Amino acid sequence: MSLALPKPTAPHPSMAPALNWGILGPGWIAGQFATSLNSLTKSRIAAVGSRSQERSAQFAQTHGDSDTRAYDSYDQVLGDPSVDVVYIAVPHSGHAELAIKAINAGKHVLVEKPMTLNADQTQQVITAARTAGVFAMEAMWSRLLPVGNVIAQVLESRLLGEILSINADFGAKFPVDPTSRIYDPALGGGALLDVGIYPVAFSAMISPAKQLLHASGRMTQTGVDASFTAVLANNDGSTSSIFSSIETDSPQAAWIAGTEATLEVERPIFAGSRLVLRNGDGSIADSQDFTEHSAATGLGWEAAHVARCISEGVLESPIMPLDESLAIAHTMDQIAARLRKG
Repeated sequence: MSLALPKPTAPHPSMAPALNWGILGPGWIAGQFATSLNSLTKSRIAAVGSRSQERSAQFAQTHGDSDTRAYDSYDQVLGDPSVDVVYIAVPHSGHAELAIKAINAGKHVLVEKPMTLNADQTQQVITAARTAGVFAMEAMWSRLLPVGNVIAQVLESRLLGEILSINADFGAKFPVDPTSRIYDPALGGGALLDVGIYPVAFSAMISPAKQLLHASGRMTQTGVDASFTAVLANNDGSTSSIFSSIETDSPQAAWIAGTEATLEVERPIFAGSRLVLRNGDGSIADSQDFTEHSAATGLGWEAAHVARCISEGVLESPIMPLDESLAIAHTMDQIAARLRKG
C-alpha cells in the first residue's frame, strides 16, 4: 500500500467562540496577531496597554473597533472587566512578570514564545496558572496551523515507522546592532531565545529530550549567542540536530527520518509551506502545500484554539501543554549553559 499524508482536521478559526482580548505590548508581533485575529476569528481586541498612551491608541485605532480601549499601563488592561484573555507580546524579559500579574488578576493568558527566559520562571507561571485555575499557554502557533495538525497526525499514526533522526534549523540574518533588543542579554536577546525556540520545540513535539549530547556556537560581544548547534538524545531513542542563528539565513526547514518513511517540512519551519513524504527509497510518496498559512497571518489559528479551550473549561492545551513548555525551557537552559562555558 502506498504511503499518503492525512488531510488537516483542525476546524477553521471562524468556527471558534468569540473572546475579548487584551494586548500587552503593541509591537510588531502583536500587530500580526491582531490582524490575523480580526481576519480569521470572531474575537476582537477589547483593550491595549503599553507604557505609551500614543502607541496604545495607535494600535487600537489600527486593529480595534470603536469600543477598544487604549491604556498607558499594563495594569489597566488587567483590571478591565471586559477582557477575557490577555496576549503577552512584550520582550521576553517581561513575559514572566506580566503573565503572573495577569493570572493573579484572574485573566487567561497566551504568552508569546519563549514563555519566559528560563525554566525557573516558566515553572512559576505554570504554578500560578494552575493555582488560580486559569488557562495559560505558550504561543507556539506552529502546532495549531493545518501543517502542524497534519504533522501531529503523521506522528500519531506511526506512518514513518520508528523515528531515528530529527533535523531542524532556523537562522535569520539580523542587522549587527549592539543597541538592539536582539543583541541585549537583559531583554532575552540571542539566537536561542529568539529563533532557536522553533527548532527546539519542533524536536520536542516529536519526542522529549532525554539528554543534551552537544552544544557549541559563537557568542557576540554583548554576551548573547549568535549561532549554535545542539545535538539531543530523545526519549524514543532518536537523535535531534538543531541549528539556529541571528547572523545567517539558513534553510529554515526540518525533517523527520523514520524506518519506513521521511517527512520533510519546507521553509519556513515556523509555518511549513509544504510537507513532503518520502518512501524508504527516497522517492516522493505524497506532498501537501500550506503556503496560505506560511506567513504570520496564520496567528489567528492559535487564538481560535485558546478560545475553544476556554469555552470548554479546558485550562491547559492538549496540543501545547504546559509541561511541554517547561521541558523545552529546561532543554534551552542546558544549551545556554553549555554555550556560556564555550
